[in-house]
Amino acid sequence: MIDGSSNLLLNLLVIIITLTVHQFWVESKPNSTIVQKYAILFTSAAAILLCMVFSFYVEGGIQFDLRRVPLWFGTIYGGPMVGIILTVETILVRLFTGGTNGATGLIITLITSILFTAITILIRPFYFRLRTFNKVLIASAMITMFSIIILATVSINNNELFSFKLWSGFLLTNLIGIIFVHLSLEAIRRNYLLRMKILHSAKLDVLGHLAAAVNHEVKNPLTTVRGMMHLLKEDQSLPNEKREAFFQIAADEIDKIDKIVSDYLTFARPYPDKIEQISIEKVLSESIDIIKPLAEQAKIQLDISSFCPCHVSGDHSKFVQALVNILKNSIDASTIGGQIKVSTEIKEDLCIISIIDNGAGMSETTLGKLGEPYFTMTGNGTGLGMMVVFRIIESMNGKINIKSKLGIGTEVILEFQTPSYEKMKIIAPNVG
Repeated sequence: MIDGSSNLLLNLLVIIITLTVHQFWVESKPNSTIVQKYAILFTSAAAILLCMVFSFYVEGGIQFDLRRVPLWFGTIYGGPMVGIILTVETILVRLFTGGTNGATGLIITLITSILFTAITILIRPFYFRLRTFNKVLIASAMITMFSIIILATVSINNNELFSFKLWSGFLLTNLIGIIFVHLSLEAIRRNYLLRMKILHSAKLDVLGHLAAAVNHEVKNPLTTVRGMMHLLKEDQSLPNEKREAFFQIAADEIDKIDKIVSDYLTFARPYPDKIEQISIEKVLSESIDIIKPLAEQAKIQLDISSFCPCHVSGDHSKFVQALVNILKNSIDASTIGGQIKVSTEIKEDLCIISIIDNGAGMSETTLGKLGEPYFTMTGNGTGLGMMVVFRIIESMNGKINIKSKLGIGTEVILEFQTPSYEKMKIIAPNVG
């Protein structure tokens, strides 16, 4: 027969594992109503079954296990219906596993389980308003009280007074179990709530940064437009050339506002308006055509390798926007006579786009700040450009990896999953 302390540890391990599984399950499916509602039922039911199957010994008609620990937590956190279902399970498992006391043991299990669940349901409404110490105190009192009831009932039924060793072993087993598991569960739940609070604070912080950045960048062009309109209104004698120049400045500032708002909306909702198969060759050619005049003006050489014929899923226009933003950043980082190399390759089921420049490069600290709304290296941007790039690539289920060294340059690597039919097309392009 297995040593009692070893089986106690086994019971505790079973309960801890099921509680941990419950927490991971709930955290992995935060938006699933079914998981949030029934996860505690399934995990508590599994814990009760395993505890009763692996009860660590029977002496004087007493089955030593920690079944009432998951029954307590299942009822407290799952509610009355979960408690009733778990009680029925406890009785059924006791019926099928049997015991030294036969029908008497089953009756004792039936009465004590129903009474235990009923009292737990009555305690539940005010339980969550208590501090951790008081929660542990109430749970310990419940377990101890019912352990005494079971010992006394079996003792009366057998017409013999159990030894002190049996009483202390049974009481301590359940008491240690409820305290240990209760403190573990409270720690798990407290850490989970803390993580949620930190995540919520981080989201609010990003939103605040983003709002402040957009407000700052929109306010400046609006001030310029207002100034131009004021000059045009106040000085009617302005020559046509100056009037045209002022109008052009105002139009440029309005275009800048439009771009900032468009970037903000793309960041807030980057997901494709329509999903389509995008040709990498076509989207790169289009992006380079858009950026080529800027590269020529800055006297930057574009070195374009032949593009692999692969396709990815996403929104064509948003993907072009992301690539143009990356290429523009490479141009801004390069000096006169610099070079930007654009190439693609296919590795297994991945389509990889590489954009390399030999510009100023970035330090590790700067690299870590890429994508923050306040952070820009050009001095005239909001940092929304790279935020938009990250969000668009993410919405296409792609990966972006940026490598950079100060004084050497930067490499941006985009990886996308290619459809299986595309691989077949590459392997046998003339088939059919």
